[in-house]
Amino acid sequence: MHSIKIWSLAFTVAASGLLIGSCSGSEDEPTVPEETGTPMTFNAVESESRAAVSAAGFNATGTEIKVWGVYYNPEKPGYFNLFDGTTVKREETGWTYSPQRYWMPGYTYDFRALYPANLSASAKVEYVKGNGATSHIKIDGFTADGTDLMVASERRIALADNDKSLAAVDLRFRHILSRVTFIAKTDDTEPFKILGFRIKNVAASGNWDGSTYKADGSDYGKWTPGESNGSYTAAIPSGGLSVGNTPVRLFDGDNIILAVPQPFESLAIEIEYSYPDDARIHSAAAQLSGTWLPGKSYSYSFTINPQILFEAPVVDDWSSESVNSPDFDVKLP
Repeated sequence: MHSIKIWSLAFTVAASGLLIGSCSGSEDEPTVPEETGTPMTFNAVESESRAAVSAAGFNATGTEIKVWGVYYNPEKPGYFNLFDGTTVKREETGWTYSPQRYWMPGYTYDFRALYPANLSASAKVEYVKGNGATSHIKIDGFTADGTDLMVASERRIALADNDKSLAAVDLRFRHILSRVTFIAKTDDTEPFKILGFRIKNVAASGNWDGSTYKADGSDYGKWTPGESNGSYTAAIPSGGLSVGNTPVRLFDGDNIILAVPQPFESLAIEIEYSYPDDARIHSAAAQLSGTWLPGKSYSYSFTINPQILFEAPVVDDWSSESVNSPDFDVKLP
């Protein structure tokens, strides 16, 4: 296991002016004068590896997240909108958003955030507003195309007027997809070449309901996978991928599998391979059963000698891999 370094980035604010949000309660919305109010800031606190997104990539200029949030008086009904899919963007000077928000003493704040800020056209993101933990994000029609998908939530309470020590909002992003990789190896003295590797009968899209999501990682929300008619094909270099004494990982880099979490009974594996002294192309097939859970990394090892043999997968939390590992240093989508 690699240790994970906790890192944070201070969000700065980019513009002045008080946001007047919409009211969902029975009282008038409270306001804070700009000249006396305490500006609201954020920290993006990294407690898990970023899988397809390295620390440097997430910190790159132009990276964006979406933030939603409400605030309310716990002793009164109703709530007020604060952030409604607001874009928070990485600039050269730091993380920025606009217009400026200020803390309201005596109120509780609940925040939700999504990375990346913009998904494919097929995905519909909805923020369900409500008091406290009832606020949540829903995503319909998400397509697993290699995009890392992470969510965060946090709660803060403003206690006093003009309290300069108010804690910034800590957005602890957690993966809600499953990372899947396959590792080829051989115990034969003769190496072989993989010419093709394909996974079939997988749900490549699905819907996510974050109503049960917990910031501490005890619940990653609920996925409803779509039809199991998708597939993933490994990127094999021209001439094949040589496998010898050192295990070789498939589906890396830009070809990484970040899958919709799902159960499966007949996940089909198709492999084509050859030996240096044999001009023939050999084919092998296998079927796997199991379940991919959100926030988990699955590593399937298989051996060809000359028959194909799959081992039980190694399952880890994504935090078991170093943020700076080359295995996770992939360009942002």
